Amino acid sequence: MIGHFDGASRGNPGEAGAGAYLSDDAGNVIWETARHLGRKTNNEAEYGAAIILLEAAKERGARKLKVYGDSRLVVCQLSKRWKINLPHLRELAEKAWSLSEGMEVSYEWIPREKNKRADRLSNEALDGAKRLG
Repeated sequence: MIGHFDGASRGNPGEAGAGAYLSDDAGNVIWETARHLGRKTNNEAEYGAAIILLEAAKERGARKLKVYGDSRLVVCQLSKRWKINLPHLRELAEKAWSLSEGMEVSYEWIPREKNKRADRLSNEALDGAKRLG
């Protein structure tokens, strides 16, 4: 299974949204979401999107998951290549690691241009919240 995530914040902190989707190995989208997250920093929104993605993969019984995101910070911290200095981000990372127990998960950074669908979903979450608010 393959997953993409993106978080967006309008303001830092500001209103935030998460976009994520799962596809099978052939590239067919099997799940996607656009969720409003409330007031968050951009990094918190990125972590929120990654956690939502991991929850969806776990619910679908994924055993192996390749995760792509355009937040170098979140990708490198979740893959344990970078230290996590901020306690609130460490808590989010620990939640993500807990969700991934029992799954073989790998993380890879990709440029924003290659993460367009997740980016569009995160902005849809923000735009939808704006219409509702």
